[in-house]
Amino acid sequence: MKDYRWLLFDADNTLFDFDAAEEHLLTRTFLHFGVEPSRDRMDRYRAINGAMWAAFNRGEISQEALVVERYRRFLEQEGIAGDPAAWNDYGLHCLARDPVLLPGAEELCRALAGRYTLALITNGVAFVQRERLERSPLRDFFGERVYISGEMGCRKPEKVYFDRVLAHLGAAEEKELVLVIGDSLSSDIQGAVNAGLDSVWLSPEEARAGAVRPTWQVPSLDRLGALLGV
Repeated sequence: MKDYRWLLFDADNTLFDFDAAEEHLLTRTFLHFGVEPSRDRMDRYRAINGAMWAAFNRGEISQEALVVERYRRFLEQEGIAGDPAAWNDYGLHCLARDPVLLPGAEELCRALAGRYTLALITNGVAFVQRERLERSPLRDFFGERVYISGEMGCRKPEKVYFDRVLAHLGAAEEKELVLVIGDSLSSDIQGAVNAGLDSVWLSPEEARAGAVRPTWQVPSLDRLGALLGV
């Protein structure tokens, strides 16, 4: 492995346990609006939400429209009367207050921070990501090196997003020393490919990348630490 200097970490399902946090926010949101939080109902919401974020990554919808449209579609599909904007607002505030980390995330960042410069790269909703990071022990490892697409006017996997991150880090002329780490092929790994950067795909060993090829694939943060020498 190269002697990297900068590590660009995705947030959700890379360091933060978004699946667990989403379970919490959906339960709270459904109960708040008087809806039974059944497993089937949660799964149907997740299918809609996943499709909407995929459309966002392809540049087909803005984040502002996405976050409300997902609830509009869900409420319509379930035959539930309600204001999708109100559902979204309540759910996002629940998420912001719930900084659940993946096992080993804090320990890994602590070990890596002594050897690398860490940065956070995320397409998540800005105030949610800011508040979750501030409430988590990870805040001390990233400092001002937090790059949120909604604050930058561009998004992963666009090359311009990574170009701006590299420029701010002072890494634009040393791209070979930059490593992108994330769980999403369509935003993290495709973004690394677009920007000419090496990448690590955090995913189960049996998962196949297909046409989007990461430099490395690891199934866990423990294995990532071993790959990076900590």
